[in-house]
Amino acid sequence: MNTRNDAQQTTPVSIDVHTMGRTVDETQVDQWELKAARRALRNLKSVTSGQVMMDLLAEQIEAGDRYYRELVAASGGAYRESRTEFTIRGLSGTSMANWFSAQAGTGRFLDKSLLLNAHPEHYVEPPTYTGGMVETIDGRLCRFKVSVARELPDAVAAFLDASYPVTLMTALLSLDDDTPFAYCLHQARDTDAGADVVVRVIYPSAAPDSMIEGHCEHLSIEFRSWIRNAATATR
Repeated sequence: MNTRNDAQQTTPVSIDVHTMGRTVDETQVDQWELKAARRALRNLKSVTSGQVMMDLLAEQIEAGDRYYRELVAASGGAYRESRTEFTIRGLSGTSMANWFSAQAGTGRFLDKSLLLNAHPEHYVEPPTYTGGMVETIDGRLCRFKVSVARELPDAVAAFLDASYPVTLMTALLSLDDDTPFAYCLHQARDTDAGADVVVRVIYPSAAPDSMIEGHCEHLSIEFRSWIRNAATATR
């Protein structure tokens, strides 16, 4: 065993970057990388939008369709919750709700760029849908339709929280064959400083923990983007 080489391999590496008379650390480089990644994704999504993107992802989408139908069948009408909460300063829950209603009150985003760019793994809105998305859920692509949910199954309505009286959105997500798959229950309440917001996707109970936890991360990224969009629009 070469203990000297082993020690070298486990020693953390830190880097400073020197550019144009400035010294920056890796945190700044991370921000540059993130900005570049977002720019690259926006470009790719713009040139491969619509049916072109659907065709490129067809096999993965179809595999996802089969997987999510199996989850629904295995759950027997029971559900579990993926939930993320936000504390917002400088934007009220009412203002957030008004913005969300104007953008997505019909289940279809008015400004498609705000939908697609809210998360890196929002791939495409299927061109044959009146509202929907192809996105990654638990490492698989999921194709779903979005429609406003006028009525909720009792098992889903039980997740609503009366302490959040402002509705952002209540929606049904259906698979390509119209199988009800999941529900969005997004609520808010005004506070002295701004708002408390809770966003939930109610999934079939057979959904694994990795799917629930992964979608909490997804909701955090997605809704932070939309909160920022709403704040910009209301200034």
